[in-house]
Amino acid sequence: MNYFKCGSLGEAWLRLLEQTLEKGAPMGDEGYELLGVQAIFPATNSPDVVLARLADAQMLDEMDKVFFGDGPNSLGHSYANLMRGPDNRHDLEDITALLHAEPLTKRAVVTLCGPGNGKVPCINVIQFLVRAGAVETIYFARGQDAFRKFYADALCIGKMALKVAAGAGVPGGSVTAFVGSSHIYTKDVAAIRDTLERAKAQRSSEQAGGLP
Repeated sequence: MNYFKCGSLGEAWLRLLEQTLEKGAPMGDEGYELLGVQAIFPATNSPDVVLARLADAQMLDEMDKVFFGDGPNSLGHSYANLMRGPDNRHDLEDITALLHAEPLTKRAVVTLCGPGNGKVPCINVIQFLVRAGAVETIYFARGQDAFRKFYADALCIGKMALKVAAGAGVPGGSVTAFVGSSHIYTKDVAAIRDTLERAKAQRSSEQAGGLP
């Protein structure tokens, strides 16, 4: 198992890119794949400086529509109507009601099933647990494009975690992502290396600026 815990989603994204690039097995000519990744990051409303600097703002906007919009995004994707909680709702109301009634329940779970056309969402299961006075969120993704999609999906799940936490009357805790197939594509490798170099240069600049 490839495991790491980071102080922000942005840092988790960079670690996932590094590990997939360095340790991933070739997928033919298509790219590289790393199996069984566990990434942990906090659910927070605080600004993420890494994402603000390096993420694709359009991708963030499109994925927000996928998770929370009333209809499909520009690519025809929509998760909102595929989500089902324990009472078959897709608005998280049954999740928060269950956590209120049974704070230690293990059944506060959202599943995402495809429409029956052979396609399966990238995100499949999201679980919310109230533990140690906070909502701990755990999700499984069958596959994630580590460069273009991971951070956008994870940011939306973090928003869901905070919504559930507010409804349950407790703080948001950590988000744990289990990714079956973390992959990158050959066409993106140069851009990935550039992103990692820019992040490294920024960290070095910040550290130098912090010296007395």
